[in-house]
Amino acid sequence: MPTPLGIGAVREQVLRVDPTAAPETVGFAFDFVRLVMQTLGAQTDDSGEDDLLAEALTARTGLSPLALTALLKAARIPAARAKIDREALRAFEARFGQASARALSEETRHQTGLADFASEHGTSEALLLLDTLFAVATRRGSGLSRQQLDLLRVAARDLGVDEVLVTALLRKHAAGLVEGDHRVTLGNQPLSIGRSSACDICLPDPQVAQLHVEIIPQVAGGWRVVDQGSGRPTLWNGAPISSAPLQHGAVLQIAHFRLQVVEQGPDTCLVIEGERSFSALSVRNLKRSIGDIPLLDDISFTVFTGEVVAVVGPSGAGKTTLLHAISAITPADSGEVLLDGADFHQLLEVDRSQVGIVPQDDLVHAELTVEESLAYSGRLRFAGDVDTGEVQAEADRVLHELDIHHIRTQRIGDTLRRGVSGGQRKRVNLGQELMSRSTRVLFLDEPTSGLDPRASQDIVRLVRQLADRGRIIFLVTHDLTPEVLAQVDHLLVLAPGGRLAFFGPPTEAARYFQVATPDAIFNRFVDHRPETWAALFQSSQLYRKYVTTRDHLLGIDGVDRGGGAPSTSRPGVFWRHLRTLTERYARTRIRDQTGLAVMVIQPIFLALVMGIVFPKATAGFFFMLSLSCMWFGLSGGVRELITDRAIWRRESRIGVGVLPYVGSKAIVLGLLTLAQCAGLSLLMYLVHDLGFLGFSLPLLAVVSGLIGLSGMAIGLLVSAIWTSSEAAVGTLPLLLIPQIAFSGIIVSIRKMGTLAEGITWITLQRYAFDATMKCGERVWHAARAGRDYDDKVLTGVLAPLGLKPTGEGTLAKDLGLSLPTLVGIMAAVTVVSLGITVAIVHIRTQRANR
Repeated sequence: MPTPLGIGAVREQVLRVDPTAAPETVGFAFDFVRLVMQTLGAQTDDSGEDDLLAEALTARTGLSPLALTALLKAARIPAARAKIDREALRAFEARFGQASARALSEETRHQTGLADFASEHGTSEALLLLDTLFAVATRRGSGLSRQQLDLLRVAARDLGVDEVLVTALLRKHAAGLVEGDHRVTLGNQPLSIGRSSACDICLPDPQVAQLHVEIIPQVAGGWRVVDQGSGRPTLWNGAPISSAPLQHGAVLQIAHFRLQVVEQGPDTCLVIEGERSFSALSVRNLKRSIGDIPLLDDISFTVFTGEVVAVVGPSGAGKTTLLHAISAITPADSGEVLLDGADFHQLLEVDRSQVGIVPQDDLVHAELTVEESLAYSGRLRFAGDVDTGEVQAEADRVLHELDIHHIRTQRIGDTLRRGVSGGQRKRVNLGQELMSRSTRVLFLDEPTSGLDPRASQDIVRLVRQLADRGRIIFLVTHDLTPEVLAQVDHLLVLAPGGRLAFFGPPTEAARYFQVATPDAIFNRFVDHRPETWAALFQSSQLYRKYVTTRDHLLGIDGVDRGGGAPSTSRPGVFWRHLRTLTERYARTRIRDQTGLAVMVIQPIFLALVMGIVFPKATAGFFFMLSLSCMWFGLSGGVRELITDRAIWRRESRIGVGVLPYVGSKAIVLGLLTLAQCAGLSLLMYLVHDLGFLGFSLPLLAVVSGLIGLSGMAIGLLVSAIWTSSEAAVGTLPLLLIPQIAFSGIIVSIRKMGTLAEGITWITLQRYAFDATMKCGERVWHAARAGRDYDDKVLTGVLAPLGLKPTGEGTLAKDLGLSLPTLVGIMAAVTVVSLGITVAIVHIRTQRANR
């Protein structure tokens, strides 16, 4: 039996040429080189290969060139790679004694395997060794053979490296295996396609099944593709299939690989193209608490593009808190979130469209069609210089990507108005976040809630397809059925208090928690305290494999991880948002036929009532006219900022400003209110022949409209204050009754006490009533007999009401507040109310997004 060359002998050789070398550094370097030679086999002296090894070790150890040369020379000696197994060691002990065997065991301790190297030296060195194995294997040939690929996969497994990182290193060292242009001739023999090297066409990526599909020649000619029960979607011309004919021009999509059938001379070929960006989202040491109560406790993990992460845990475990911390809705107290090494939250300040957040509730406008909903969403997300054609093209893309192009013209509807199905509504909700191509990270909160099992599975398969197109997707779910988990790459399990109890593949999760199926994981939380679960996982090999090694990959040069999204200028964004929101809101109001009918009927009905009650245009008539106009505005705006508040918060996160939002409401409601006020004024002008009393119809319509606008502004202010429609509507009597009481129509202002008279100066109806009458010269006044009326000049009516000062004087001096002053006061009330509304909405939005 040859005696292995021990580390002591190697150390002596290295120290002869470099006495400054540290013994432990020499030991690490010898382990490193020996394992490369042992795994791939040693070759005769290869200066280029030695250069690769020396480059890797120089960065890690700092050994001098002379020391590295001596070490590499020693490592190529066959005795340096001899192994001592347990049987051989027992035989050695029987012959030479226990002391000699112990000495030999100590001398050859370093000659164990890859797993012990990873355990002894740590994650970073294990990944460096695997990177070097890839580099050396690639150098030894024009590319990696299937045998070499299998060797490297085994080495990765022994080193405890996640298989997705193998794909990353393949992309670095042998990009031809994961991307590029490959052609395979379709013949008379079946072709197997999958991740396994035993397949005829090997697609080396963990998101491809071991055996994914087979292409089978048909007796009548042509070929047929058959899914082999992979559990992952196989797309044929964009549609998921289990079996389909392969025709010229047909395109198969398997994970991020694209396979197209083309004619090449007399042959039919399958052109294989693949591209996967290893853009990485790294969450590092996130912590958040309220007082002494932890919400997130030192959460760390890394996710790559193309991966779906299911976030699970019991209620109160911090799932939503974690997603809000990652997406910068509510940043953590400490820790960082990095996208390709850059601060993710800073990137979002530049371009919020990189994140898509799909809430559990379907935040869509029921009155819009599917296509309109997507188009408006796109216009809010794109720059101001993007034309309508480009927006429509993106809407068409999303319609086909989500397979809802056949319902593009249908109204979405809701529980009261029938529209598309629940599953289709979920897709529209998701599609709004996909209108921007720059969306790189998607957060979905219970997207399958409320759906039947078939629709739930369709949604999750759709999520899988979206990830395969180069996105990172976080899926908060309680559905851990096999059909759902088949589409998931990793489970992120949170224990109460925001502790990371597990991160890794679902199959590993079941083994780790010692349960038969992942849905039984929740039953295990009672076995330990939450902090114990976190400590157990951090000390496990799975933590090193699926958390630590991923983070260390980001430090390897040459791995293409994509790049931060370029900052996008958004010229003209304010006006574009205002125009888009106004158009959308107007369309939804017009299509609400019941609400629109009520708005049309209101002025007609009130005109009829006032025509019956007031035979003549008395002061009471003008009071009711002004109060009705104020009612139009108040009732129209009192709920409008509440009904779509959830939609607004979603859109505020993509950069839609408060001013366009409130402005769109004010414009549409203002126009509707003006139409109601003008209609009522016209009817009353004709019914009571107000021209005879010196009234100007245009002036009356303008003043009535301004009263309505001021009421609308107050209504919007009320809707900004309250959080429920019931509370807002309940506020209307509290607003209207004081308007009546302090207007002067019931009790003359002159007869009120000091406090009551002071309140009249802040009562809008006082000014509205006064301004309405001052649009003319005279009003009718009931004689004491009861049914006879006299037309009195305005001063004769204003004085008893207390709307003019006492004393003698000409009409012009004795009218009290002039009409321009009254108009100015009402305009100021409108502007100030809208300003306060904007401020309240802004504050509420900021608090909600923290």
